[in-house]
Amino acid sequence: MKALLAGLALLSVAAISPPPAGTDASLFKNTDPVRRRDPARAVVFQGRGVDLVNAGQYEAAVGQFRRAAAYDPLNANPLVNLAFCLDKLGRYEQAVEELKQAERLDPKNPTIFLNLGNSLINLKRFDDAIDPLQKAVDLDSSNPLARLNLAAAYTNLGRQKEAAEELARAADLDPKNPAIYLNWAVVLSSLGENDQAVQKYERVMALDPRNLSAYLSCAALLEKLDRLDAAIGKIEAALKVEPDNTLLQEILIKLKEAAQKRTSSQQ
Repeated sequence: MKALLAGLALLSVAAISPPPAGTDASLFKNTDPVRRRDPARAVVFQGRGVDLVNAGQYEAAVGQFRRAAAYDPLNANPLVNLAFCLDKLGRYEQAVEELKQAERLDPKNPTIFLNLGNSLINLKRFDDAIDPLQKAVDLDSSNPLARLNLAAAYTNLGRQKEAAEELARAADLDPKNPAIYLNWAVVLSSLGENDQAVQKYERVMALDPRNLSAYLSCAALLEKLDRLDAAIGKIEAALKVEPDNTLLQEILIKLKEAAQKRTSSQQ
């Protein structure tokens, strides 16, 4: 069975700032080109953009955040949210440029560096991503996402030990986040720490019983270790979650055949 290891989760969050309570959007229906700074109008466009992001309409949200940034050019938040949307749309270079502009406005904002590192990872500029992600960690050491992204950058650079250290710190901060343990298992497996990797996969299954990547990756690792009965058990557990999954059914058949052949050869 071919190992189906899960890829590292590259996560980002935007500093979505809702409009202040009591703001009447009907007061700002005019969307003529900006003639002067107007933070109150910017708040309305910011709010519209947030609503569109929540609806998954990232392209439409781009225009709203651009208007918000034009009306309040000294506020970094519209640029952060704009960059978030551009990243979601796969326009990573543009996202990086917007985040660099946001950094000039608010150089102590950890979310800027978190999202900048994420976009650089998406561009496969892993070396470049390290510095902003480390800044995000330094500015907000309590944010597990910064450490998760930093671990992703380290992993892609072949620096698995450093990645494992960041994932351990992330798990301390957010012990119920299955993505951390899934990525940690991948890194530990690459380091040859297989028993610990299996434990981390099992942690994912406990936290997120419907996470098929954990079952499949754990089964693949157990098969590699010639622990076929344990691998069969993981696939059977996955089938209890998705009994009609044909891929799982096929893998189970192959594992049982391999186990039977091994038993026959030992007799």
